[in-house]
Amino acid sequence: MSEEANSDSSTSESEISACSSSFNPFKAIYSAKTKIPVQNAPMYENLSQYESAQKGSNTIIPVGQRELVMKREREKEMKKQETQKLLEEKNKQRFAKFQVTAPVRKEKVSHNVLTRIQAMDGPLATLKECVDNRLRIKVITRNETGVRGVLHANLIAFDKQWNLALSDVLEIWKRKAPRKRKIPPGMSMPAAKGSAAAISPVPRITETPLGKGIWECTRHIPQLFVRGEHVVLVNIVER
Repeated sequence: MSEEANSDSSTSESEISACSSSFNPFKAIYSAKTKIPVQNAPMYENLSQYESAQKGSNTIIPVGQRELVMKREREKEMKKQETQKLLEEKNKQRFAKFQVTAPVRKEKVSHNVLTRIQAMDGPLATLKECVDNRLRIKVITRNETGVRGVLHANLIAFDKQWNLALSDVLEIWKRKAPRKRKIPPGMSMPAAKGSAAAISPVPRITETPLGKGIWECTRHIPQLFVRGEHVVLVNIVER
């Protein structure tokens, strides 16, 4: 503190005054009596920037003028976009005469089951309505000798061969009583442990006697795929 007091006492006002001919920058920096002539004077990072600003160059912006920097950046961006727009317009006019002779390639549209379903008509259009509106249908199936049974289900998908993908299926069919039924040898054996039946349980069949040795069988299947060659008739149950 004594050294600073001594330095301040030894410093004259003429040495720390910026307008004096005997101005001493070193003492002005470390003196507590230094007064800035202009409080809001612009600040530059070095002498080169100060000299450029004195020559009237607008590219040098004083320190702390953030608004001017942002304004300059926006003007540069707008000028760049305008130049790009003019260049694109010039190129467009330049190559306009060549666009007429250039061959136009048609976009190739891939056709699959989903795209063909959109343009179907007739009975297949009715099946499409069942898929879109989630209508419940009744499907009569056949075997090698005649009608096998009936399926009540929701239609999920189909194709032109009448292959049907069904969900929430209730299957109903008729067969002979157990004593009159010919069971293949493999069907009388229980399923082995670790087989597919343990992974996905086999739907349980409910049998109801109708008389004269005929039983009505029903079972519920979550999902079922029916080949088109087994479909006899499709009817809409609920609209």
